[in-house]
This record gives sequence, structure tokens and C-alpha cells, in this order.
Amino acid sequence: MNNSQFSILNSQLDYAALSALDKSCVGSDGWSPEDFRSEAEKQGGIVLAAYDGESLAGLIAGFTAADTGEILTVATAPQYRRQGVAKALLTEFLRLVPNDVETIALEVRQSNAAAIGLYKSFGFEKAGVRKRFYRDPIEDADIMVLNCKG
Repeated sequence: MNNSQFSILNSQLDYAALSALDKSCVGSDGWSPEDFRSEAEKQGGIVLAAYDGESLAGLIAGFTAADTGEILTVATAPQYRRQGVAKALLTEFLRLVPNDVETIALEVRQSNAAAIGLYKSFGFEKAGVRKRFYRDPIEDADIMVLNCKG
């Protein structure tokens, strides 16, 4: 898929580059290359990378199982923030979700107003809080859920 200047890929991914970007955005809790490989290879796993030419601009990873799904990590390189990278990735992720999936959930830092705004624009709604979900730095997460059948 091509959304504006970004190419969204879901194959032949550089898992080491995905890991480096994820860790640069979320700190030590970021995923390892093996975490990305494992998610991409499992049934229902969805791992996407956004590129601007040869430059990795962002990533999203998650899965679907039965009638539910979860977005596990989203990261945008600092120089590409506010340029539609996460929106393009989220759009493609949701396009790949099977029709029988009823809900998609995710956690987001309570201080990440930009991400919360993006998720709300897609129809995600706050469904709860996970206390001390993030460790680096310690922060609560909002649980947000999208009703895919609504």
C-alpha cells in the first residue's frame, strides 16, 4: 500500500531495524528483533513497517485471534512525527484485520496526547486503565478499544 510519501510493507522486514526504532521510541521495554519475527510469523500476527524511500519511518505490530485483536506496539521515528506515518500504518493494520474480528484493543501512555487523539480519530474509546503499565518511565496506560462491528 502507498499512502502519500510512505510505503507500507509487511514482508521482507528488517527485524533489527524495527527493534532499534521501537527501543529508541519506548526505551528498554522496546521489542527485540526476535519479538518482531515471532509476531510476524505467528498465525494472525500483523507486523508493518513504513518507509520513506530507504528510511524506516515507523512500525506497528499486533495480532488477531478469533473475534478479537490487539495492537502491541506502534513507533514513529522522531523526524517523521506529525506527518501521517502512524495514521497510514493504523489504516493498513485495520485493513488487514479479518472480517470476523469484533474488537481491537491497545494500551497507550496517558501522557501521549498525540497518540490518544489519533486512536480516537479511528473510533477507539477508553475502556480502562492499566496501573504502572509502563516501566521506563513508570506511567499508567489507558486501555482503548475499537468496536469493529459498530
